[in-house]
Amino acid sequence: MKTITIHLRRTAQIGRAGGMIWLITISFFFALLDLFFAKLSALLAFSLGTLILLITVVLLTWSINMLFLAKKLPDEKSDEGTKRNRYIKKWFLIIFILEIAGLNIATVTLLKLHFFQYIVPVDILIVALHFLPLGRIFVMPSYYFLGIVVSLITILTMFFIPVSLQIGNLIAIIAIPSLSFIFLNWIIIVYILRDGMKYLKKT
Repeated sequence: MKTITIHLRRTAQIGRAGGMIWLITISFFFALLDLFFAKLSALLAFSLGTLILLITVVLLTWSINMLFLAKKLPDEKSDEGTKRNRYIKKWFLIIFILEIAGLNIATVTLLKLHFFQYIVPVDILIVALHFLPLGRIFVMPSYYFLGIVVSLITILTMFFIPVSLQIGNLIAIIAIPSLSFIFLNWIIIVYILRDGMKYLKKT
């Protein structure tokens, strides 16, 4: 039986598409949050909001199309393929549960300690770190890049940027990690979707 490269298998492709939908949703949430707290003029806020919505809709449509194509791939029936699929599903679920738990624990703890300004950067750090094990599971170097770069930006910002510093109406320690996270996400999403669709359209 022909062996399929790990990152091209059905389960991995479905996971990649599902991951993109999650990443697009998170990016949309942070983008709207930044837009709300930026307190821009009505016209500028509307224009940026429309652009963010347009980008989100395009990326979501692309991701959903990739998901449907991935589901059409044949299952690999070999023992090795079955074990690999179980490995991907198990660790993806574990990482997802740990991420959600981490986000909730961090948010509640920071709220109780009245460190409100650190909620967004810490949540972004948790989301960024979860890309490191995912990069290993799905054999995706782009996840390593995203996780490491966003983590470094967030950590350096929290350690070296004064809480009192602002960028416009946004608190700098929130704006820098958040905006970096959003733009890097969009770049990585486009890269992964192009790579995935290139393969899926050939099958």
